[in-house]
Amino acid sequence: MKNFKLLVILTGFLSALFRFGIFILLGIILVVIGNAARAQMCIAVGAAFIAFGFLASVIDVIRMVHAMNTSDHPALADIRKAMESADSEAEMDKLMGQYGDDPGLIEARSARFYLQELLHEGCSFEDVIKAYESLGRNEETPPLEYSCITDEEGLMLFLTWSFDDRNGEFFQLRTCLSYDKPPRKITELKLLNDDKEKFLEAVRSSQGYEYSCENEGRDLKIFVESTG
Repeated sequence: MKNFKLLVILTGFLSALFRFGIFILLGIILVVIGNAARAQMCIAVGAAFIAFGFLASVIDVIRMVHAMNTSDHPALADIRKAMESADSEAEMDKLMGQYGDDPGLIEARSARFYLQELLHEGCSFEDVIKAYESLGRNEETPPLEYSCITDEEGLMLFLTWSFDDRNGEFFQLRTCLSYDKPPRKITELKLLNDDKEKFLEAVRSSQGYEYSCENEGRDLKIFVESTG
């Protein structure tokens, strides 16, 4: 998930707030009593308890983030791996470091930024299709590919745009929208582009697309891969 790290940090902060909630609750009670009795000392003590609760929570989260970034514990290593998944900036920077100023990668990266402006968590697969339509609005046969894949965890719908690299391979700009496991069998499918209109018509006629219209997407990923 693109915002996985933010989600982990937010969850950790809320968990810390719960642990230190007794201080915050006590502080709120003292502030309310102080306001009612016009007792400045009571208000000050209450505010101090509230500040302590929030500050302790922030420090707790900072310690957690530091542990995730430095610890060798296998569980934390798995979290770091998830944070550096295919749609992360770290993976994009890795590709840039490996291939440098390859024109195909520069095009793919620019197109990725374009899609990131159009697509966000909560979008539909129809939104993904329209984003790719917009990306290829000036091309009759854009190098598109559609894939519908199912596994034990759910269903994944991919749209891919391929950019030539210098070595006869491709940088593939891929958008994946995941869904919960369908209650009925969905036929896996892979479509390659021939004519843009026929391709998009075939995508919208697929079982995977039909399922996407009836269900909400779970995770959105926009990333670039190299076939070289």
